[in-house]
Amino acid sequence: MNQQDSQQTPSEGLKSRLVIVATELLTKPRDVKLPTMRDIASAAGVAPGAAYRHFESQDELFIAVIAGLFADLEDRLTFAAEGSKSLRDAVRKISLAYVAWALENPGGYQLLFEVTDDEELLKEGHRPGSHLIEKIGSLIASKSRLVPKRNEKVTLLWAALHGLVSLRIHKIGMQWPASIEEDVELLVKALLKP
Repeated sequence: MNQQDSQQTPSEGLKSRLVIVATELLTKPRDVKLPTMRDIASAAGVAPGAAYRHFESQDELFIAVIAGLFADLEDRLTFAAEGSKSLRDAVRKISLAYVAWALENPGGYQLLFEVTDDEELLKEGHRPGSHLIEKIGSLIASKSRLVPKRNEKVTLLWAALHGLVSLRIHKIGMQWPASIEEDVELLVKALLKP
């Protein structure tokens, strides 16, 4: 016990200890609590047994949801890239589509990109979202001679876009100095700089 602790009243010591313990507990990474099959069945107005007649497990249902969200996002990205006049135009349009989809679907975005990866999926070699890097990397490769390190650049772009989206979803009271479109344009310029 240091001198400062010994000079504190018991109430102050407890207050400090509560802050220390709360800090330890609040700053530990944690999984987002996903709804149970019972929660889902109840919200759908059916008995849990009815849900299990269509899905063998809760994980199978979640995978169906995740697959649907990824399909919707990928459709948006593919549509955005159509008719692009240049590499920069294609990457900018895809980036803007990614950001727009995320901000229109904040809960879906969080499920796809902010929930901790399931260790079983990782063991099987699946990493949710990694196929988007490959897809965007392939697009860049098809429109550019800058093929080496394309996935490194795309990974950095994705990380930066994720930061923009995540902060805008969670920090709703913040006054952003630029529009999201302006931020995306800066990121694309940085990525495609020779």
